[in-house]
Amino acid sequence: MSMAQVMPILAMIAGIVFSLSLGFPIALGIVFAILVTLVSVSKLGYSLKQQFSFGWEGVKKTKPVLMILFLVGVLIPLLMMGGTIPAIIYYGLSIVNVDYLFVLSFLLTGAVSYLLGTSVGTLSTIGLSLMGIAHAAGISPAIVGGALISGAMVGERFSPISSSRLLVLSNVGMTEEQDRRTRRPAMLATGICAVLFLLMDLFRTQTGSGEMISLYQGLLSSHFSLNGLLMLPLIVLIGSFALRVKAVTALLYGIVVSAVMVGIHGQLDAKTFFSAMLYGYELHSGTPLDQLVHGGGMVAILNVLLLIVLAGFLNGILNQANILTPIVDKLMGNTKNPTVLVAKAAALSLLVVIISCNQTIPILVLGSTLLERFSQWTGGRELLGKTMLDSTVVMPVLIPWNGLSMVMALTLGVPTVQTLPFVFFSIVLPIVTILSTRGFSPEGGFIATKNKAS
Repeated sequence: MSMAQVMPILAMIAGIVFSLSLGFPIALGIVFAILVTLVSVSKLGYSLKQQFSFGWEGVKKTKPVLMILFLVGVLIPLLMMGGTIPAIIYYGLSIVNVDYLFVLSFLLTGAVSYLLGTSVGTLSTIGLSLMGIAHAAGISPAIVGGALISGAMVGERFSPISSSRLLVLSNVGMTEEQDRRTRRPAMLATGICAVLFLLMDLFRTQTGSGEMISLYQGLLSSHFSLNGLLMLPLIVLIGSFALRVKAVTALLYGIVVSAVMVGIHGQLDAKTFFSAMLYGYELHSGTPLDQLVHGGGMVAILNVLLLIVLAGFLNGILNQANILTPIVDKLMGNTKNPTVLVAKAAALSLLVVIISCNQTIPILVLGSTLLERFSQWTGGRELLGKTMLDSTVVMPVLIPWNGLSMVMALTLGVPTVQTLPFVFFSIVLPIVTILSTRGFSPEGGFIATKNKAS
């Protein structure tokens, strides 16, 4: 493995670390990594024209994420202006026991994401509503955000219709039955997270004040014409995701219905409407409600879109120039201890997720690269699938510049760096999986195959 192959990875890590340390936009760190990569990969025999072609292919692969981000930016101000989000918050404050909001956020989003099979769809519906309740009740949005994201990733891991889960099963040749036999660590991690959030609810000093809740409900009812019809956009969104409509199409349905709600209930002139769509919705009521009902808009997501484009460009060069695979091979070494093998695979998952901008690339790269190594063990294919489901699939939400993480941050209105310490599921699950490897025995235990273990 030459220095020219290592330099792009080192440059990306250094660029991001310095950007975060100095308070610069992460995009500048990615630009630095791209410049170093262009020079380094040129030494491997690829022309600048070829590299730009590779980069453009990488950008094209980010189009679904870019489109989802764009549509979320459009949807949120429409839900605000039409009164849907205010209505959900108003009724939610009457139904949800905010004294247990952390654990309820985790369990509710976990259940909905399991049914819908999509973390983005879950957070853009029930997640957005619970975050509004958290703001109204004066409860930490960072912790609630961590609970919501954790719950959303439960569905990514377990749901029978989760696209990332199905991709892992297909990539490593694992059956549904084999997946069911290897779920115990993930189920244990889910239980641990529920207990952690419950304990945080029980011991937090910041509790939902009844007076504050009544204040916000009074303000909401005085500024919006609240009724059950306003829930229609939410019903359409959840129904679309439940029927496995593609995320982009489902969001478009939600936007159309939300726009109708704005036309019926919104009392806005054209200038205010277009300003809200561009810069985000602002109520301007002169009350605490202004901090609760606001957000969205195109301008707010431009930096996010730019970051994803740059990350996609860099990832395209790294992938097409075959930079990642040799690094993965080198770091894995000739490990024959299954626990160490799983620990290395989980660490590599995090590394590849850091380098990539989505969930798909790490799954494809690690699945094809690690399958042969894991196959030296009886039951190794299932072990690799379980390891990837419990690490590669859930780790992207820990990385601020990952596309999935940025979609979630934009939807919830809380930066990833704030929710990160509380995304318990994505932190606990890989650890539990590593520790449980000794007991993993779907086909008689870890017995090295003579021909391959030698």
